[in-house]
Amino acid sequence: MNKKIKFNRGEMEERIVDIYVSADTLRDGETSTKREETADTAPNNGPGDQHSEPDSSGKRSSRVAAVCLGLLCVLLAWIIGLSVYYNRAIKDSEDERNNLSKSFSLYKTNTTAERDQLQTRYNNLTKERDQLQTRYNNLTEEKSHIQAKLFVIEQHCQEGWRYFDSRLYFLSSEKKTWKESRQDCLERGADLVMINSREEQTFLFNLHMRAWIGLTDSVTEKTWKWVDGTSLTTGYWGTGQPDNGRLFSGQEDCVEIYYGQDDPVKTWNDDICGTNHNWICEKGV
Repeated sequence: MNKKIKFNRGEMEERIVDIYVSADTLRDGETSTKREETADTAPNNGPGDQHSEPDSSGKRSSRVAAVCLGLLCVLLAWIIGLSVYYNRAIKDSEDERNNLSKSFSLYKTNTTAERDQLQTRYNNLTKERDQLQTRYNNLTEEKSHIQAKLFVIEQHCQEGWRYFDSRLYFLSSEKKTWKESRQDCLERGADLVMINSREEQTFLFNLHMRAWIGLTDSVTEKTWKWVDGTSLTTGYWGTGQPDNGRLFSGQEDCVEIYYGQDDPVKTWNDDICGTNHNWICEKGV
């Protein structure tokens, strides 16, 4: 841009110099011509005859004024051209600035949107990481519990306990009364078994034992309760049971599981609590 301005200004200066030179040449030529014409046409007057000199001076002043006016016109045209050039340069600069401003605004908008997207993705990943960390902690804790349970199960199985559905069962090899059997279970950190599901009943039936369980109506006749004090809701009585001993009415207040039945869910029998039977202890892992 600066080189173009210098070039136009130099070109204009050359034109002004040419005008000055042309004006001087024209003025000298006219003066010379005038003198020749005056010399040719003027009579041979004496030294006192000078009447043509004022006319020549007036014409010379007119020509100089015309030249100056021309120069002023050229200068004005140069100034106008320079003004138009600078106005155009300023407009181009403003347009470029506006374009840059728009480009920057667009870039800023796009950058802000991209930043927001990255922030949202970062937040989602952080949340997912926290969820995975929580799940990992839970699994680690669960693993520890399982390992502890496995250790307990292994120890008890070595001592003759059986495992089923997160419960441990001890099968006695000797026979005792219902009360003595329960005392033995308590000393083992357990109690006489309480049967709470059909699956558990089937599991115990398949042990092929005739053994005391933790059910009795010794406190209130015909009100059967488990050893933890809860009432019986579902019973797996054998056919015709409980019969309270028939001949020994009011004497059979404790319950045994009797595997000698055909149906695994119909094996309970009430018996005299002082009878010696095997027993089954139960406790959680």
